[in-house]
Amino acid sequence: PIDTLSRDSIAQRYSDLGFSAYYAGHVKDSAKLNYKVGLTYNNFLSKKPLQDSLSDWRAKENRFDVTSSFFYKLNRETYALDANVRYNGYKYGIADSSLTAIDSGIVLNNTIINLRPTITTQSKDNKFRARIGVDLNFDVHNKTSVYIYPIAEVKYSMFNDIFIPYVGLRGGLKQTTFKSLTRQNEFLLPNVNMLNEHTPIDFYGGIKGTLSRRVSFNAGVSFANVRNKALFITDTLYSIGNKFNVVFDTMAITTIEGSISYQLIEKLKVDGIGRFYSYSVRNNNYAWNLPQLQFILRGSYNLYDKFIFNLDLDLEGGRKALAYGPGEDVSLETNGVYVKDLGFIADANLGAEYRYNPRISAFLQFNNIATVSYQRWYNAPVHGLQVMGGVTFRF
Repeated sequence: PIDTLSRDSIAQRYSDLGFSAYYAGHVKDSAKLNYKVGLTYNNFLSKKPLQDSLSDWRAKENRFDVTSSFFYKLNRETYALDANVRYNGYKYGIADSSLTAIDSGIVLNNTIINLRPTITTQSKDNKFRARIGVDLNFDVHNKTSVYIYPIAEVKYSMFNDIFIPYVGLRGGLKQTTFKSLTRQNEFLLPNVNMLNEHTPIDFYGGIKGTLSRRVSFNAGVSFANVRNKALFITDTLYSIGNKFNVVFDTMAITTIEGSISYQLIEKLKVDGIGRFYSYSVRNNNYAWNLPQLQFILRGSYNLYDKFIFNLDLDLEGGRKALAYGPGEDVSLETNGVYVKDLGFIADANLGAEYRYNPRISAFLQFNNIATVSYQRWYNAPVHGLQVMGGVTFRF
């Protein structure tokens, strides 16, 4: 049974090492070209196998990003270009080899080349603003694909920014990496075949503005078609139900969102965000583990620029998981699929930071301060109160 397993056999450990640097030219003359170029490297490893002879059978990932952006202002127009190359090399085990009959080696080389030219214009005393362009992506993965996404947005300021209606069209290609997946679900199996998330079209609109000098708001809706959306399901083939695999599906996602913010100079800031999601999934019964309702309340307080306090409250509901048999809160669908209702999440976190000077600080973070017991993933209850502290240095 699961409760007799050793801690080392089920522990999740990752090694994460990297750096990021950029150089920007901030030219005050609007008739000059402004630019920013950056370089990022990241090395990400899963837990080392218990036997040294199996050292190759761990997930190894190396990521290189070269990014750049340029913009040039001419009268009322701003011409911009983003040019990026993102490479991610993933390896688990030995290519064309197997550890067991069901555990084969995986080697993936994933490159995205991205060009995003845009033009932004303003008129009517800067009340009207429009942006148009294209997002050209070369997806060099299992095969080479080319995607062109629209970029179009129009907004108009009314009554001195009290109301700003906006509408837009967009899309995008999001690189899927082992690190990005484990940031969502740390109990992931290492032998995953990753696909980049492709959003051909995302139509959005809404209205934002200010209610006073200190209070602002935003209310909007979006309709997106997403392909290769990563969903997590409990694995029963490679593990004993304590790890997860990834399935990719196509879905239409409707999002209704409202937010309100309060800010008192640089001392106090409070944000309240509410979201409703509706999913129409092509191959699965549900968008596994994704919330239908989400409420976020977060606040920060700055005391004398020395002490920074942060409070976050996250409420989520409507999440469902794929189950493999009868159980508590498990229902049987008409097509023979067992579905587990994961209930409601109520997670509160508190953080404090002391800044000795602009370069040196210390922090203390308390997670799940209400010690609420809930399942973020099926059969994976969260810990109770968690405490983490440390120091930061800036050079």
